[in-house]
Formats: sequence, C-alpha cells, structure tokens
Amino acid sequence: MIGISYAFAQKPQDNAIDAISVRIGNIYIAGNEKTREEIILRELDFKKGDLFKKADLLETIELDQQKLLNTRLFITAEIVPLLISETEADILIRLQERWYIFPVPVFKLADRNFTEWWVNQKRDFSRVNWGAQLFHMNLTGRNDRLSARLQFGFTPQFALGYSLPYIDKKQQLGISFNATYSTNKTVGISSNGHRQVFYEDENVIRRTFTASTSLVYRPSFYTRHTFDLGYSQTSVQDTVVNLNPNYLGNGQDQQKYFRLSYVFTLDKRDFIAYPLTGSYLRANANQFGLGIFNDLNMLNTRLSYGKYFDLGKRFFQANRVEVFKNWGNQIPYVQRSGFGYNPDFIRGYERYVVETDFLVSYRTALKWQFIEGITKLNERSVIPQFRTIPYAFYLKVFMDVGYAGDSLLNTENNFYNNDVIGSLGIGIDIVTYYDFVMRFEYSINREGSTGFYFNFRRAL
Repeated sequence: MIGISYAFAQKPQDNAIDAISVRIGNIYIAGNEKTREEIILRELDFKKGDLFKKADLLETIELDQQKLLNTRLFITAEIVPLLISETEADILIRLQERWYIFPVPVFKLADRNFTEWWVNQKRDFSRVNWGAQLFHMNLTGRNDRLSARLQFGFTPQFALGYSLPYIDKKQQLGISFNATYSTNKTVGISSNGHRQVFYEDENVIRRTFTASTSLVYRPSFYTRHTFDLGYSQTSVQDTVVNLNPNYLGNGQDQQKYFRLSYVFTLDKRDFIAYPLTGSYLRANANQFGLGIFNDLNMLNTRLSYGKYFDLGKRFFQANRVEVFKNWGNQIPYVQRSGFGYNPDFIRGYERYVVETDFLVSYRTALKWQFIEGITKLNERSVIPQFRTIPYAFYLKVFMDVGYAGDSLLNTENNFYNNDVIGSLGIGIDIVTYYDFVMRFEYSINREGSTGFYFNFRRAL
C-alpha cells in the first residue's frame, strides 16, 4: 500500500527464538518537525518497559505503522527495533510528514455526480462551484485541523471548521466546531421517473445556515463515540412553497431545528483512504428537532459494515453493507435521502435518484493490483513532500445490489421503489498520495443499460 515502508526483519522461523521475550527500551522519533511526540506515542501499542515476545513485537510494529499512517499526518511511517541485547530493544520511529497547508482553488460540479452533470444537465457550466479554500491539517502539531471555504458560482457558500482530537491528558476526548452559510438560485423541488426536477430563479430562493459542535470520545485505538449537537435554519421564497408545500414541511417558508447525533465507529481497516484488509463498523442515529422549535421532529438511523480481504498474489476483495431508515411520519423534501444522494449509490444508476425512507445495499469488488511504485519528480524541490509521487493501479470486477422501500411525497413514476436494482461491471482504481482516488468504471445494470462512469471517491 502507498506510504508504507517495512524496515523491520521478517518474523523468525525458529519457535525457540520466537519465544524469547524482549523489553522495550528507549523510543526515538525522527522526522516529526511539526507533529508533537505525544500525538505519535498515542497511536502505539507499546511503551518503554513493556515486555514482548519477538514474534509478537514484529506483529505489533506492523499494526502500529498502519495506525500512524491512518492519522493522515505522514506520507511514510517506519518503525525499526534496534536490538541492543538478546532481551532488550530500543525503538526507532522514522516519519515523513505530509504537507499540511493547502490553499487550493474550488472548481467542483454542484450536481450529485459527474454523470448527472454530463448527461442530465447537458454539461451546463453554470452548475459549477468555484472559489478558494484553505486547509491546515496539523495547525499546532496536535493533529488539529482548520478549514475555510469561500465559494461562488452555483451555490455560494462560506464555511469555517476546526477540530482538535485531544483536549484531555489521557488523549481520549476531542472537540470540533463547524459553521456554514449558503444560498441558491436553483433548487431541486421534486423528481419524476427518478430524475430530479429543478426550479430556477434570477434571485436567491433558498438560504441555509448550519452550525454544529462535536465531542469525540476515543477509549481505544479502534473505537470512537461521537456526540454532535447542531443547529440549522433554512428559508425559501414563496414560489418554492407554492410548487412544493412539503419542501420544508407543512407549507412553511422557514425551517429551524436543533439536531442531536450519536455515532459509534469500530475501524480496523489497514488504510482508511483505500482499505485492502480489515473491517469497518459504523452505527449512527440522528434526531432532527429537540422540541425547542416545532418545525421538525424526525429520527433516522444508519448501519454500515465493511470487510476487506487480502487473497494473496495481489488479489483483494472488498464488501460493504448499508442499511438506512428514516422513522419520520412526514419527511420534508429538503431532508430527502435515497440512492443517488450521498452516501448511498448503486453503480449503473448514476443518472437516477431513488428517494425513499428505507434502503439496504450490498457492494462487492474483486481487485488485482497490477501496478505499484513511486515516481521521482524534482529532487531539488524545496518541498520534500512533493519530490516523489507514489501510485497504485487496481483492475477490478464489481457487483452492486440495492433495495429501496416506499417513495417519498413529491415524487412521481417511481418504478425503482419497492424493487431490487443491481449492476455488474469492470473498472480501474488509481490511488496516489494525500488520499486521492480515481475510479474508471464500465457497468451494466439490471435493465441492460450500459455506461462508462468516472468518479473521484472510492466505492467501498
């Protein structure tokens, strides 16, 4: 996998040698010019004075290298045991930090995916967002992250966010804050035949403000509990209400509510950006409306599970199951969900939306890594993080299956609801540093429709 360096020796074959215990001595860290040592040591499953059998130590080192890379602070992480006697070893941790500051332009399609924009919206460049954004992925060396966005175009937006993973001595509690303000002159007000229907005006017809704060409890390396309290306020012009009285619910032209969310995550994937082995479990519940305002009272829940296998000889299998349920009796159209809306999709149906209060999906892929390497760029670059570019190419075959329950209000001709949809396909994934993934896929769906699709995020 990109970004790993394995410098430790292979596991000994002699069982007698494996049984020898080694005590951890000093731990040396090199390459962390910005990142604080306590942030690095928090990810390790060993400390000075711990006693390990040699084989167990090598296995622990391998897992800890993965955990350091999954902090997304480092391009490479290399842990080397330095045997100073038969029963004692110092540890050397060699790191290459990422480039943390990204002032980058915004140029992004406003539509759900590239196919929606290219086919359904006929490559309309007015449906493009543009502007500038700033990311600092390690502001004070504590893995704290600052983001700011100034966006214009289809959806003008101003956003600010900050997260700090640890605020206590045990490094188990973290916090985050986010705020966003956006406006629209075009909104989706309904769907017909699983195609979105939009209303457009010369003036701003929707304004949205959201703010939230989160508390994250991380009791172990792999588990997280996230509690999030948010506020949302949306207003629309009367024309939108006349076209769809259920847009904000009950014929309202303004909607205000507080939201309380809980998320449990058990993440044992080898690499978060593009996992090849391990497992992932996520369960969350969101209560919209806490009784302070009477505009909304709705609960939805989601369960996600992924399992990833190394089959040997550069073959890998990935599987993911999603189950979503909205328990609300009346679901405002602005709160709609279903296949075609992030994060739910079935490949081969990129042109469609299947709006529903319940869905279940299964996606699987068999992948073969046929190219992996590192290309040198400019060795004289003043920024060492950009002197090389790692890459990996995966050839894959995939299958997606999904079921969507009852349709929502303000949708017509819903032939995919209460039915099973699915697809088969082949494709190529390209993975490079800074978690960048490109997908090129050709699929055929249940109805026999074929298409070539291009995406910038992993499917599993």
